[in-house]
Amino acid sequence: MSSSLEVFDLDTGDHLGRVVDLHEEGLMLLSNRPVDLNRAFALQVNLPMTLNGVNEFLLDAESLWNRVSINGEQFWTGMHFIDLPEESRQCISKMVASR
Repeated sequence: MSSSLEVFDLDTGDHLGRVVDLHEEGLMLLSNRPVDLNRAFALQVNLPMTLNGVNEFLLDAESLWNRVSINGEQFWTGMHFIDLPEESRQCISKMVASR
C-alpha cells in the first residue's frame, strides 16, 4: 500500500503495526513485535486521508498466522475479519478498488 494505514489494538491502545496488504476478507500487518496468534482483536485502522468522511475505521479481526520478515527484525501477521461494520467495509472496498 502506498499510504500508511496504522493499526491500533482498541483494548490496550497499543500500536500493532501497519497494513501492508488489505482486502475485503482481511489484512496483512507488518509489526515490530510478534502478534499473539489465534486471538480476536478489536482494531482501529487510522487512514492517512479522509475517506467517506472518516479518517479511521473499526473492525474485529482474528490473527491466523505470523512469520519473521526477511530482515529478521519485523513480523508479518495475517488477520481475518470477524466483524466488519458496513462503513468500515465501504472504506476498505474504496481503497481496494483504487489500487
